[in-house]
Amino acid sequence: MRYQGKINRPVIRIGALVLLMLACTAGVVLAAAQSESGLVAEQPVASDNFAHYRDAGAGYAFDYPRALEPAEAEGNNDTRLLQGHGLSLRVSTTALGGRSLRALAMNALDDPSAASETRNTDGSVVLVQEEPGAQRAVKAIALADERAAVMVVDGASEAVSDTILSSFVPVSAAAADPEETDAEARYRNPELGFSIERPKGAQVSRDGADSVSFKVLGPDNAAASEISDGFVLTVIRDHRPGIATLAEYAEAVRADGAPSADTRRVGDYEALHYSTQSEMGDTVSHWLYRIGEQRQYQVTATVSGAPGRYRDRIQAMLESLRFD
Repeated sequence: MRYQGKINRPVIRIGALVLLMLACTAGVVLAAAQSESGLVAEQPVASDNFAHYRDAGAGYAFDYPRALEPAEAEGNNDTRLLQGHGLSLRVSTTALGGRSLRALAMNALDDPSAASETRNTDGSVVLVQEEPGAQRAVKAIALADERAAVMVVDGASEAVSDTILSSFVPVSAAAADPEETDAEARYRNPELGFSIERPKGAQVSRDGADSVSFKVLGPDNAAASEISDGFVLTVIRDHRPGIATLAEYAEAVRADGAPSADTRRVGDYEALHYSTQSEMGDTVSHWLYRIGEQRQYQVTATVSGAPGRYRDRIQAMLESLRFD
């Protein structure tokens, strides 16, 4: 017999709640199933989670997750090893000796026949070996003097692995500071008596015995030898004699016609600041420091392109500057 009565509103609410709970449970189960099958797209890898490693002596550079820490690589002084959180990143250098980059990459796989992906570019080869619950990615790059470097990444997700491999590139030893061989963001130079945080991707070079420059290229920089968008921050240890005060140092350093210097507190130190224009029309900011009774430093930042684009990054470097 068909029931003709009215259904109470509380019963309706309970029924709706039950249906909602069932729908949520089904969604969780579906999401878990999709995750296990690899159907759910991974979140983009945040660049802030990566640090930059550059070894000018070995001839290569790459980005790596900040959670990784350096570890000892047994039996090979030409190998760099970073590990942590189930991820391992190993880079070694070797002489080509007539071998191809593909052959070097294949030698780094447990089962070369299992390489499921190959991406060849000019001067590099990438192979990926997929196994249940694991992935090994290998990239071999050509270096100068008939040498090569091979990177092996174990335990990383596809997105993280791609970020690391894409950043693994050769660098010129002649254009980089030979002391920049650590995996830290802070550049240290005990000889000149200072340290500073370097931005990710900054190119470090020794311009002379008492000068170090940090070049940061901007997104609009043209493919040319001269910087057209970005900035160069240079730290100079000045051994000029006969300087008793910071004001005297400013008078000795400033060129004729340069604006007067004003006193500013930058990070942990007092500095005198003034700005000029280069012959190319770039803005050049000058900061003068006097540390103790014996040491003077001049820091310059030459900006090409829109000055406001790099103001915060330059300020962050200045605030991180420390004199030993």
